[in-house]
Order: sequence, then C-alpha cells, then structure tokens
Amino acid sequence: MDSESASSLCLASTSTQSSRLGAKRGAIAKATWAYTRLGRPNTTELPKTHYCLPCERENRTPIYSSTVSTNQRLHLQSAHNIIIEEEQELSTLHSKVIEQIQQLYLQVESSGPTTEIDTLIFQRYLNRPVINEALISLIVLHDLPFRLVQWPEFHTLCRVLNPESGPFLTTAHSYIRVKLEESWINAKDLLRRKLQSAISSIHLSLDIWTSPQGYLLLGVVAHFVELQDENYVKALLALRVVAGHSGEDQFAILLPILQDYGIIQQLGAIVGDNASTNDTLCRAIEAYYLKNEGLCWDASQWQVRCLGHIINLSVQAFLFHNIFAEGDLKAYDEEEDLGRQERELRESEKQVKFRLLGPLGQLYNIVVHICNSPSRIAEFLALAGRRIPLDNRTRWNSWYLMLEVALKHETSLDTYSKAHFEDLEEDYLSPKDWEKLKRIFDFLRPFYRATMAAQGDGATLDRVLFTMDIIIQVFTKSLVSN
Repeated sequence: MDSESASSLCLASTSTQSSRLGAKRGAIAKATWAYTRLGRPNTTELPKTHYCLPCERENRTPIYSSTVSTNQRLHLQSAHNIIIEEEQELSTLHSKVIEQIQQLYLQVESSGPTTEIDTLIFQRYLNRPVINEALISLIVLHDLPFRLVQWPEFHTLCRVLNPESGPFLTTAHSYIRVKLEESWINAKDLLRRKLQSAISSIHLSLDIWTSPQGYLLLGVVAHFVELQDENYVKALLALRVVAGHSGEDQFAILLPILQDYGIIQQLGAIVGDNASTNDTLCRAIEAYYLKNEGLCWDASQWQVRCLGHIINLSVQAFLFHNIFAEGDLKAYDEEEDLGRQERELRESEKQVKFRLLGPLGQLYNIVVHICNSPSRIAEFLALAGRRIPLDNRTRWNSWYLMLEVALKHETSLDTYSKAHFEDLEEDYLSPKDWEKLKRIFDFLRPFYRATMAAQGDGATLDRVLFTMDIIIQVFTKSLVSN
C-alpha cells in the first residue's frame, strides 16, 4: 500500500469514528432533552433554555434549567437518579444484536439453500407462554375485543413479523377469557403476598363513580411499603359494584376485600372525599374492629380527607355563594338522564340561574350555546381554532380551565356573541365584564396550582399542610383587598 492510499484509509477511518462518536453524542443529547421542556414565551423563562420536567412534576423550587445537555444529564443523575448513559447502552446493545442477526443471515445465504434453516431460526424465537402473556397484555391495556384473535388482519401482521407464528397463535376467543382469568389470579396472588409481607400499614383510598354502562362502582386502592427493596407501592385491590353511596353499602363491599387479601390486621388510614357517607363508613369500620377483632381503629384518627376535594368545596363556596342551593349543581350534571322537553325547560332555567353569577355565568352560557350545536361548534372553531372546555360543573378546575382558554380567545368569543346577539343579548360580555373575568382568573390560579401540587405520589403530608397554609393566606389577602 502506498503512502497516499494509507493516508486516505486513515482519514476515512478517522471520519467514520468521528461520525459514530457524533451520532452517539447526538443520541445521548436527544435522550437527555426528552426529560426537559423549552422555556415558555411571554414569561420570565428563557425561550432557548431547557427546564427539567422531573423537577416540575415534583414541584421543586427553583426548577433546574440549562442550555447544555451534559449539565442537564448530570442533574438528572444526581437529583432524580435518571442515568441517560444506561439507556444509550441498551440502544447500542440492540444495534449490535441486529447487526449480528444480519451477519448470520449473510453467512447462511452464502452457504446455499436456506428454507429449512430459516424455519428453525424463526421457530427458535417463538415461545407460546410469552406470546400468550403479551397477547393478554395487549388486549387488556388497550381494551381490545377478545375476538381480536379471529381477525385475519391480526394473523397477517403476526405472520409478517414471523412466518412461523401461525401454530403458536390461538383462534378461539374463549381461550382468551380463560388465560385472562389465569393471569388475574396469578397477579392477585402475587399482590396478596406483597400486602401480607408489607412493612407498613395498608392505607386505602376509596371512591365511587358511575360507569358509562350505568354501574355504580367502588374503587379500592392500597398504598403501602413492600418488604423487598422497601419501595412505596400502590395497587388497585378491587373495582366492585356497590348498591349505593351509603357508608353501610361501602362497608359491605370493603370488608370482604380486606378478608380476601388477608389484611384486616394491617389496615391503616382511609382516604376519601368529604361526603358524610365516608364518615359513616369509617364509624362502621371502627365498630367492626372493636367488636370482632378486638382492635381499636379510631375513625377520627385514621380518616384522612382529600385535600383536592377540600379545595373544590372552598372554591365552590367562592363561585356559587348565595346563588345555588345545595344539590343544584349535582342535579344539573345529571340532566342527561332527563327527557328532551324537560331538558330544554331546565336549560332555560339554568341560563337565568347562571346569569346571577355575573360575567362568569354569562361566559358559561355562551360556551353552552356554542356546544349545543355541531354547526355552532364548527363556526367557533373557524374563529378560534379550538373549543372552550366545558366539563363537570361541580369541578371548579373546569371553570378555571374554561377561563384560561376564554381569555386567550376573547376576540373570537366577542365576534361569536355579536353574530348570535339575538340569543346571547343578556349574556353579552362588555369590556368591564372581561376585566372582572381576568380578576377571577387571577384569584383561581393559586387554587389550581394547589390542586396540582396535592395530587399524585408526591403529595406528602408536609406538602399538604404547606399547601393549606398558602390557601388560607390567599383567602385572607383576597378578603382584605375586597
């Protein structure tokens, strides 16, 4: 090899190594930025600076920010135990595996006929129990019908991925039901063992809601610290049909669940909303434990009230004070069960009632007017490019979110109101009304942030107490300013 060829080869090798190194660094940087967001416009945040999402989710102050991926990666590792390099190594390993498979096929192809060898290779990667578990997970997690296994398109996809997969796939939907039950029993047994060996009390959070099919369901979620690794764990214990909302009805469902999992002796706190039925439930638990288990489970000590629900009640008192009687809003939320004529009559009554709220109620009536007709929705979409959210009227956060979007699209709402002035004359919002809506929005913002801080696994007791102190200060300051 002459010196010019050697030099060219050296340069090519160096270029290839540099390219691979650059690609690796780029991949690591991309993986790092996936845990961040860019600064928001029209704020004090710098637009080109990346802000740490884990810090934001954990409500850390200040939120870590950087324009350098290396600094951000070191922060993720030290503050959140997120190691980007390990993920990159997995990606590199995956690439190597693919490369080895490609080399294997090249070797086989160069040695002659490959049909028999291909069949053996494809079959080697088929494992019936693993396939069944993956299939059950796919159906359950994505709420797919059991008859998926009878779809020709499903089998076509599997055959494309592995031509030898046919004999390993069931075509009987009844088989899925059997495997699903087996999977549920195995998972339940595993959870039962974890609960019984927990190194903490088993704390429960309960809630009742109505399913789209009209079933009244009681959800029971356990919170505990497991023996292995001493990790905090939360798990859904049951989702059972309950006869009614009363505390007695709930206890009739809860007790068999505790007995089934064998955790009666380990019961800790009961977390629920502020409904009086939950007080009845906790008193029923206290009486049962004293009479049948010889244990003192003090309802006044172990009943924990949901902070999010407390915030909801306090803001409802601000929004609807002296306007709605108790139960009015709940009745409005259940109006879809009424007949058409009765619903139209209630709609007229509601418009008058909500108008008593002032600009907030007027805005609500305008949004309802938009949502009541597909053609009006399309008309407003053409003006604003999006809809104004209108959710459960008893959830104050939905009022805040409605205000947030409405204030951004004030011009579009004004144009729409003028176009339908005959219907919306009494709800038309003047410039002074919009100023009031901005003040209401500013008042509600701290409560919205408090709700976000008080939800999820990060809502520790000290954070809840701190949040309540802040809320009291906001109320006090607002009363003084008014």
